[in-house]
Amino acid sequence: MQPDIKSDAHFADMAKIRQARAMSPAEKFLAGPRLFEGVCERMKEALRDENPDADEDGILSLLRRRFHILRKLEESKLPK
Repeated sequence: MQPDIKSDAHFADMAKIRQARAMSPAEKFLAGPRLFEGVCERMKEALRDENPDADEDGILSLLRRRFHILRKLEESKLPK
């Protein structure tokens, strides 16, 4: 029997939603930087996979470039 990946993902998402709803305002406020840090770490892992010869400074430079590109994309979506 094949695992139902969509169902498992939905279950995990619902658990995260319940957890977030149970947080106090202070916990929610502190969760933002933690989430951002986690995203940065996952992005750096992906960049290391894509650039195996890059040192840590190179990875950080690539990460900054990605954020610069994302910022430009977001700015282009803003109404003028």
